[in-house]
Amino acid sequence: MKTILIKLKYVIPVCILLSVFVRCTSNFNDINTDPNKPTTVTSSMLATKVILDHIMPSGLWNSEFLSKRLISGEGIDLYQYNSLSKGDFNLLQGLTNAYKMMEIAPDSDKDAYAGLYHYLKAWAFYRTSLDMGDIPYSEALDIETYRYPKYDDQKDVFIGVLDDLDKADTYFAKANESFEGDIVYGGNTENWRKATNVLRLKVLMSLQKRAEDTTDLRIEQLFAQIVKEKPLFESNADNLQIVFANKNGQENPMHVTQWRAMETYPGSETLITPLKKYKDYRLFYYFAPIQALTDPLYLPQGATLLERNDWNAYIGLDPTAAISETAVKVSTKMYNRVNDIYRNNFVGVPVIRLGYADMNFILAEAVERGWINGSAKEYYEKGIRASFEFVRSTVPNEEIYTQGVSITDDYIKEYLTGPYVSYRQEGSIQERLEQIWMQTYLASFFHLQWDSYYEYRRTGNPKFPINPETNLNEVRDKIPMRWLYPQNEINYNKEQMDIALQRQWGGVDNINNIMWIIK
Repeated sequence: MKTILIKLKYVIPVCILLSVFVRCTSNFNDINTDPNKPTTVTSSMLATKVILDHIMPSGLWNSEFLSKRLISGEGIDLYQYNSLSKGDFNLLQGLTNAYKMMEIAPDSDKDAYAGLYHYLKAWAFYRTSLDMGDIPYSEALDIETYRYPKYDDQKDVFIGVLDDLDKADTYFAKANESFEGDIVYGGNTENWRKATNVLRLKVLMSLQKRAEDTTDLRIEQLFAQIVKEKPLFESNADNLQIVFANKNGQENPMHVTQWRAMETYPGSETLITPLKKYKDYRLFYYFAPIQALTDPLYLPQGATLLERNDWNAYIGLDPTAAISETAVKVSTKMYNRVNDIYRNNFVGVPVIRLGYADMNFILAEAVERGWINGSAKEYYEKGIRASFEFVRSTVPNEEIYTQGVSITDDYIKEYLTGPYVSYRQEGSIQERLEQIWMQTYLASFFHLQWDSYYEYRRTGNPKFPINPETNLNEVRDKIPMRWLYPQNEINYNKEQMDIALQRQWGGVDNINNIMWIIK
């Protein structure tokens, strides 16, 4: 009773003030209303927000740390040293705006916004399940009916994801040619349809380990049907990506004014070593040369000054080394910083969420697995070409960004015939798959956030280095396989979460648990 009285003590005066305010505001409506400020929310406004939330990268460097392409130079980074903690359901919570966007859409644009909603819904559940395993799906969005939503089997979640993508494709196919609020494709529904089907291929390939023991999912058949019948990306122009601008709120999030630590993130040997081995010019576009070897200001006494495009000016650091060892390299300028285009340019490089290059690598793997007909070599080479063409078209042709090296058509032809890159048609399927996976990894630098980690879990490639002396995973010789369930689920939905844990792993919530999709 004391608590209730205390609350009423403060509520009553507030109510009185509110009642006075309400009576008075009607007299000032005309002079207090900004005619240029919207007073109602529209589908187009919500579309802009949900699309931006979908493609805007957050903490890209964390993904690069976990994927062993970058190293923290200022302190121990948990991702770099394989410590995963609790995940979140933020993507699922964000669907509220997407549903409202579809619900209030005018009849003329209903199909377009419905297509976008089902695409975003599929993406949210797909990525959240990849992070943790079984998650709420069938009851997750009906909070009025299900206060404590059950966790669905991961298989059922993926059935739902594929169904939503099928719906998205259907809606986009019959929608008007364009809709408002789209900051990626300018409202072009055909482009969104292509992105939807590329995502379908990606989801199906992520199910590859289950293709033979879950024939009811028709993974191979559905993949082949999509390739045969549905529109897909035709070039980099179709990429689903965010393009930054030198405008307030639209700047490159990796710019040093946004993220100062970018100055001290060395490139790893996991990425730089194969780039050097393949004589891959993307190296010069991804990283700046070692200052201690190319800048007279930092050159050690007696050392020879190197050109900025000398391969010896690029030495990847060990991502498993102790931070004390890395810190010495950073303090003496003996490391490769991320290229100036990422660190010092507000426009930077567009960040890809779904890309043409990645799609071609997926298709190459599908051919090798016998899912579709065609030439794996052709898809493989298309993927490499697409990556090089993206890099050279998005990085200004200035020496500070390219180190004086040009990615020409002749160079790309030469690269494709190199001893390590040339497609090994006479080799084993495993050798060819490893070539595909390596090129996927090299092309994904700062793109497809978290995908390189997901692919490592599925394929084991490329081989991520592990040092038991520095590994923060309790299983010292392993990379963690998942994030833990969110703290909010422990606080508010523990009973259902415990049922899911018991069903999957005997009740244990552990980062080393192997989820159904990768068993």
